[in-house]
Amino acid sequence: MVKLFTFYVFISAVFVLPQNVSAQNKDRVEIFPRILGEAAAKNCKALQLGRIIFYLIPDYPPEAKAGRIGGTVEVTIKIDEKGRALEIENVTGNKTLQVAASEAATKVKFSQTTCAGLPIATSGVIAYNFIPSVTTESYFVPAKIEDFPDVKSDSQFYEAILNLTENYKIAFGYEDKKFYADAPLTRGDFAQFLRLTLDLLGERASSVNKMPRQIGLFYPYNPNKLQSVDKIKDLDKKLPSLEAIKTLLLKYDISLAGEKNEFDGRLVITQNQLIDLWTKIFGVEAVPVNFEKVNGGDRIIPRGEFALFLQESLGVLTYKVLP
Repeated sequence: MVKLFTFYVFISAVFVLPQNVSAQNKDRVEIFPRILGEAAAKNCKALQLGRIIFYLIPDYPPEAKAGRIGGTVEVTIKIDEKGRALEIENVTGNKTLQVAASEAATKVKFSQTTCAGLPIATSGVIAYNFIPSVTTESYFVPAKIEDFPDVKSDSQFYEAILNLTENYKIAFGYEDKKFYADAPLTRGDFAQFLRLTLDLLGERASSVNKMPRQIGLFYPYNPNKLQSVDKIKDLDKKLPSLEAIKTLLLKYDISLAGEKNEFDGRLVITQNQLIDLWTKIFGVEAVPVNFEKVNGGDRIIPRGEFALFLQESLGVLTYKVLP
């Protein structure tokens, strides 16, 4: 751990460090710390949560960089009356990233949390979003699951990736022919998956003489009312998702550009962003019940988790086009 920061901010219930909004061109770690005041609040009429005043950015593990491994590691810590991290209570997330996150979490310092003016001990959660750089100039489309050398049969994502590959035929990997289940889902990847999903649903609806829009299979989503991809300011023509972005806009009237008409295709999709977008395009019933919004923070979605999400959602969406 080589980077040290002192950061002051007042906090009421939770605190979230702002995300980096620049294009993703190197490995990085985003931090979302929060104090858990719910338990203390039940027995305290005047609870004042502390504020984070010191934290470390963990080094990105070399093996994780090499494998494009990313994801969110959440470290739950006990915090003493002075705001110091006492011990780690729980750690969740990719095991390759847990050691670096845990070491950083033990150095976190908060200002005092008080009850009726008196300092009290509490707990906190530090979420570390590990985001590897993602560079690819083309996508690889396999015919069968065995074509992904990095997808093993004992993986928790195996069945989902298998279905997306051989049943739905919408799975894709990177130019080195790997799926990278532990790599974060980028906005470019999401655009590609979304376009393939809409094409699949359109084909199945057509085969039973149904119109996707008429049966509420999907809804247009174009908040900036763009008519041409030329209006997207930062659209990188080297992105392999370029054709998907064009198709989404021109065929489906769906734009993933932000308020400033920027796409940021190499940035990652978070869980809350995914649920918001999926709900607006397909409706709340298409969001799998085991995927819920993260309260008091956010977490990135690895490609393997998105495969689970998409497989379950397609079970709902394809049911709508049954004869």
